[in-house]
Amino acid sequence: MNKKLIVLAVAGALGAPGLALAQTSNTPTSIVPSPGVASSNGITLYGRLDETIMANKFSSNATGTIQELKKGDVYSPGNAMGVRGREDLGGGTAAWFQLEIGVWPDARMEAGATTGNNWGGRNSAIGFSSGIGDVLAGNWDTPYKQTFGVWNSMTSGGFSAAGILVGNGDSTGALTNANCTNTVSNATGTVTTAPNGVCVTEATSNGTAFSRRINNSVQYWSPIMGGFQVKLMTALANYQAPGNAAFASGLPKAQEYSANATWVRGPISVGLGYDSHKGLRPNAAAGGDPNPKDTGLQLGVKFNFGPGEIGVGAEKLSYANTSATAASNEMDVQSWVVNGRFNIGPGAIFASYSASDTKSCTNAAAAAVSIGSATCGAKPKMYTLGYDYVLSKRTKMYVAYSKIDNGTTTLANGTAVGSTYYYIAGPAANNNAGTNGGLAAGTDVTSFGVGIQHVF
Repeated sequence: MNKKLIVLAVAGALGAPGLALAQTSNTPTSIVPSPGVASSNGITLYGRLDETIMANKFSSNATGTIQELKKGDVYSPGNAMGVRGREDLGGGTAAWFQLEIGVWPDARMEAGATTGNNWGGRNSAIGFSSGIGDVLAGNWDTPYKQTFGVWNSMTSGGFSAAGILVGNGDSTGALTNANCTNTVSNATGTVTTAPNGVCVTEATSNGTAFSRRINNSVQYWSPIMGGFQVKLMTALANYQAPGNAAFASGLPKAQEYSANATWVRGPISVGLGYDSHKGLRPNAAAGGDPNPKDTGLQLGVKFNFGPGEIGVGAEKLSYANTSATAASNEMDVQSWVVNGRFNIGPGAIFASYSASDTKSCTNAAAAAVSIGSATCGAKPKMYTLGYDYVLSKRTKMYVAYSKIDNGTTTLANGTAVGSTYYYIAGPAANNNAGTNGGLAAGTDVTSFGVGIQHVF
């Protein structure tokens, strides 16, 4: 893996307009975040296929109500195909587009795998480039999520901490909106409806994850000057109404703002990301907060020392209190990760360690405070070790071992609880039926995989 390819991969992960396409490693959910790849008119077809033969072991959960479960699987992390085009308009300006779709050669059909399985379901937009930067509108990774590419060195399989521990999960879709999920009771039972017929035509994202690809978003990317670039984003909310009878606390008004600043010069990459959500976790009860403000702050650094690279990232997610009672459910989630790769023989060994902790939170006597996959008091960890065997500039094989230790904590009543972190769009988890579903709290996941990746 030569230095030129590594530099191009870093540049691509930062989404720099006008750079040539290279294999990138932003997160398992985004492979080609660089729209302005062509310096002249034309259309480019691109993609990545990454298939891992997996052997998974799910431990018993924190309370022991679910026993150990094993599962074999073919895991398809971040597979995608896309088309992009660019037209020079003269005077240093150009129009460009990108349409990207998720693809699964093993024909997985559960909900986790079909997210993004439509044209425009992954990073897709239309935009303009000029001397003052790029402006784009569409469905795209937030600048905060793009900052993961600064420190991330994991390019094989879905084993990066980005979008798992770091970011508290991954999400795609429009901003959540209370007017799209009104629940009413009538003679035929309880149904979910909207104030005026069909509310939205796209799925909504969850309100807790900070690894986000957002519909209805508008972004500005500054030119790269001396290796420095700034990106800004906001997203438009669906349906705002004067009031909503389902919410005694007031009308939620969903908002999101995201920004980053990155600097890449020689062997050093530095990135700072910030994201603010408002109204994505509304409390409908009287006295509750319909518009809690949650924020994320992330700092990442990576150093390329020739035969290898090492990256370090740190994050603090702050979730506001939404409670309608005296008991607070606020929580700070602090995470960090160190990862790297080192060339050995015809390939490279890669490794990662990440950990998370919760602060400013208090569990009730009989119930844990949980937000997303984070649980107050639990201290999860994630380990990954693997080796890439490079066959060509486009193809490599790899072997990897990974473990997510979801940690446990004990409530005042003696009940054991834990967190629920899991791989992005991963193999089926162990709910009570042992089939596809959410991971049971406190369950650890150990995986061994052999895979092949091809980019085109």
